[in-house]
Amino acid sequence: MEVTDEASHHDGTQSSRWEAAALSWTILNKAIITMVMGFLMSAAGILLFALRSPRGADPSRSVASACLSVGLMFVVVGLVWVPVLKEKHKRDRLSQGLE
Repeated sequence: MEVTDEASHHDGTQSSRWEAAALSWTILNKAIITMVMGFLMSAAGILLFALRSPRGADPSRSVASACLSVGLMFVVVGLVWVPVLKEKHKRDRLSQGLE
């Protein structure tokens, strides 16, 4: 019975996966943070809409509308930013001859 070290077979692939994940985070961190902030702001707007008083146009309704619209704008900007950053990174790697 031969004993092989399975860890040595997987070191190359696992380290490259960790490097790819770290690289992905460094490229996309601003876009991800923008999307998270947008989700939080949208959630605050929805919460303000849900908790508003039943009477007419009070200031909380305007604040809720503003939070919801600005939050959704941040989410959309983040979602559009992700493919742009990936394409830019891919183009940079091709121009450097790394791929």
